Amino acid sequence: MKRFSKMFEMFIIFVGLVVILSCSNQVQNISSNTIYDLSSDGEPIDVIILAGQSNMAGCGIAEEASKYISVNEYNQLQNGINGITIFVCNDFAARDLGCYYLPYSKVSFEAGPFEGLFGPEVGFALEYQKTGRNLVLIKYSAGGMPLNYFIEAGDISQKMKNFITNCCLELVKQGYKPNIQGFCWMQGENNCGYYSSSIYYENELLLIKYVRKSLNDKLLFIDARVTDWQLIDPNCYQDVVNSAKERIAQEEELCYLIDSTGLKKSIDNAHYDTQSTIELGRRFAKEFLANF
Repeated sequence: MKRFSKMFEMFIIFVGLVVILSCSNQVQNISSNTIYDLSSDGEPIDVIILAGQSNMAGCGIAEEASKYISVNEYNQLQNGINGITIFVCNDFAARDLGCYYLPYSKVSFEAGPFEGLFGPEVGFALEYQKTGRNLVLIKYSAGGMPLNYFIEAGDISQKMKNFITNCCLELVKQGYKPNIQGFCWMQGENNCGYYSSSIYYENELLLIKYVRKSLNDKLLFIDARVTDWQLIDPNCYQDVVNSAKERIAQEEELCYLIDSTGLKKSIDNAHYDTQSTIELGRRFAKEFLANF
C-alpha cells in the first residue's frame, strides 16, 4: 500500500515540479550539427547518455533501496558517488514544457523524475565505479513518448540534442574535454501497437543514425528489451518491437541489446520496481564495459 501511495503521489508532485523547474537552468538552442568535436584542451572525460521514456526516468523508491544493495553502496548513494556525476532532464511533458536540467551533481537517489524516486543511473554508477574511472552521465527521459519523437525532426529530438550539448559545454567550462562514448536506450512500450511496432526497426535505425551524427559516429548504442507490456495491453505487439531490437543488435555495428529477463514491474504494471530499476542500470553498465 505504501508503494502504491508513492506511485500515486507522482502525479500530484508533478505540479510542484513545474514550479521548481521554473527556477532551474533553461537549455539554450544550439545550431551546430555535431557536438563530439567540441574544441577543448581540458582533461578528457568519458560521457554516457541515458535516454528513453519513463523506465529510463525511473520509479525506484529510495527508501526501499537498502533492501537490494549493500550498506556501503546505500551510504554512497545517500551522499553521492565520488567520480561519477550526472546531468538530468526528466521531461515528462517534453512537447509542452521547456527543457530544464538539474545542477551537475554526483549520482545519488536524487536523479529521478520526482522526489524520492530514482532511475537506472543508480545501478549504472554502482557497477561502473568498480573500474575506478571517472564518468559523466547525461540523462534525458520523456515519459510516454514513442520512438518517432526522438528521431531527427521529431518533437523531442532537437530538445534532447540541445540538452546534451549544453551539458557538454558546461563540462568544457569546468575544464574537461567530453568524449561521448555510449547511448543507452530504454524505450519501446509506447510502440507496442500494431502499426508503430511494424515500423520500429526502421525508426530505431533512424535514431541511431541521428545520435551518431550528432554525438559521435563511433557511439556504442545499447538497447534493452521491452518486458511484460501485455500486463497493460494484452493485445500488444511487444514481440515485434523486441524482434526489431534483436535484429539491429545482430546486424548493426556497435549496437548491443541487454536482456530484460527477470526484471519485475511495480504495482502499476508499467514501471520497473526498485530492485529491477537498480538491476537494469547494472546491466546497461556491464554491456557497455564489455564492449567499450
